[in-house]
Amino acid sequence: MTVDAQRRPRFADPGFWLGSLRVEGRALMAPMVGYNEAPLRRICRRFGSALAVTEMIKPEKLLRDDPQLLRGLCFGPDERPLGAQLALREPSLLVPAAERVVEFGFDFVDLNLGCPLKKECRRGWGAALLREPERAQALISAVVEAVPCPVSVKVRAGYELGERQGAEVARRAVDAGAALVCVHGRTKMGWYREPNDPAAIRDVVRAVEGRVPVVGNGDVVSLESAVALFAETGCDAVMIGRGAVGNPWLFRRIDLYLRSGEVLPEPAFDEVRALYREHLDQLEEAFGARRGFSQGKRYAYYYFGRFGLDNRTRARIAGARRRAELEDVLDALAGA
Repeated sequence: MTVDAQRRPRFADPGFWLGSLRVEGRALMAPMVGYNEAPLRRICRRFGSALAVTEMIKPEKLLRDDPQLLRGLCFGPDERPLGAQLALREPSLLVPAAERVVEFGFDFVDLNLGCPLKKECRRGWGAALLREPERAQALISAVVEAVPCPVSVKVRAGYELGERQGAEVARRAVDAGAALVCVHGRTKMGWYREPNDPAAIRDVVRAVEGRVPVVGNGDVVSLESAVALFAETGCDAVMIGRGAVGNPWLFRRIDLYLRSGEVLPEPAFDEVRALYREHLDQLEEAFGARRGFSQGKRYAYYYFGRFGLDNRTRARIAGARRRAELEDVLDALAGA
């Protein structure tokens, strides 16, 4: 697939403002449960993601000073601007949690009104709030009034297949003081099986009427799909989740193309392998050799999937118990 130069967005400004916070680019990493630890955030920022966000933080754990959670909230200057994502439906807990993450030094607070997980929705969190727009607006307003930093909001197109509450909730979010809205073009019940719907994102763009930036999310896995989402929705930026895991070069390719029209080539095997080794090193430093290696093995499928991993190679990666065994697998892949 080639990039259609006629569809290239022409932004007068290569970045945008998230309230008072300057964001120097229009390709952003998405918060992903189980993935957004500090090593991945640092790598994505270095490769062009204009900001980073933690995975969803459970306020009740934060407020009781859960040691594992607090360790996960440590970050360095190379991750900034960095937001902390929260999800809850009770302002009596959500507001103090937002105030707490500000004390930790996060640059903005991101409120999750889009999480599709059954466990969270049963508690009335995440995407469940799409069906309660008045409560959602009150929650957002309470957090905006309580913290000195910008507040962003993440929504989905709707709850059930065919429902489209996202635009109304986005409009209410901006009325409540949100400085940015990100919308995933799928419904909660559509999970990741439903095709991403650019029209649902376009509806949010129209609903907020240019008052704040709107970020489009869903199925951005390449430069071509990013350009298409800009063209079909009129969004101000794109947010990339699974498409950037093991492929942080995607941020750099999108950013350069938006600025100059230049298309960077895809990385070669040796470049991918070097970054993967660095990622493994950082994971082992952060979590210890055993847990870091286990976490790092699953990233191997993302980094090297572009080189055609057959079932035998996948099985060898899964079965590797030490770095040396994993390196042997990569040696064989390099020579294939």
